[in-house]
Amino acid sequence: MVKTNEWTTVSGILANFPQFVETGKNTALCSIHGEYTQTTYQNGRTTNCPACERARKEQRITEENKKLEEAEKERKSRRIDELLGNSGIPKRFQGKTLKNYQLSSPEQIEVFNGVVAFLKEFKEPQGHSGRCMTMLGNTGTGKSHLACAVALCVIKYYGGTARFSSVSEINRLVRESKSYNTKYSETEVIEAFGNYDLLIVDEVGIQSGTDAESRALFDVINARYQNMNPTIFISNLNKDQLKAALGERIYDRIKEGGGVILGFDWDSYRGKQ
Repeated sequence: MVKTNEWTTVSGILANFPQFVETGKNTALCSIHGEYTQTTYQNGRTTNCPACERARKEQRITEENKKLEEAEKERKSRRIDELLGNSGIPKRFQGKTLKNYQLSSPEQIEVFNGVVAFLKEFKEPQGHSGRCMTMLGNTGTGKSHLACAVALCVIKYYGGTARFSSVSEINRLVRESKSYNTKYSETEVIEAFGNYDLLIVDEVGIQSGTDAESRALFDVINARYQNMNPTIFISNLNKDQLKAALGERIYDRIKEGGGVILGFDWDSYRGKQ
């Protein structure tokens, strides 16, 4: 029995396909990479510059990876919406903008300028610095108005994600994640809150102060701190009361990296209506 040489067999098979049969080689010139050896095949096909081919392949891989990353980001975004709803901005504040915020005193102008500076960081090429902003003052002074106006700008004009929440909601979702028939885990809740481009946390200081609640809030803030995602805190407390309510670990994080505390020290708008 004659043993057929494998290479001969393959060559014989390829000979039946003109696109694989070489008919010659010559030197060609690439306008970018210079000379290269060009191969011509029986069907008239010629090879291109190998360096250009590698560049095109790398570009194709880069584009495919980008599409995969965008698809994964979209998947995560849908998962976040599934877990926590959409922006969560209360209906009362969905029409609030920076333009319709009333300015009638130097103190209000100073606070307003601080909010605008915070917002502008979202359109920086390198992204937001991740610093936090805290709004302190009595009810009715426009804290939620400005915070929601920032969130709406992030969503509508900068293509980012924003979520309005409260300490009680965060604690409730974390608590529910530990129940027997939950649809999501505690890790997923923390990750969801940690991934928003902007998170607004309202009613800071109203929490009961249990260890479990403090730990849940810290885990969310720490996740955002590590991701360098900014957070806006809203509270009716003063600085000392805020520090006592949040604890050293959270308070240090909201002050780090240029974190600003704005005092809304004027009368309630509601009282004037």
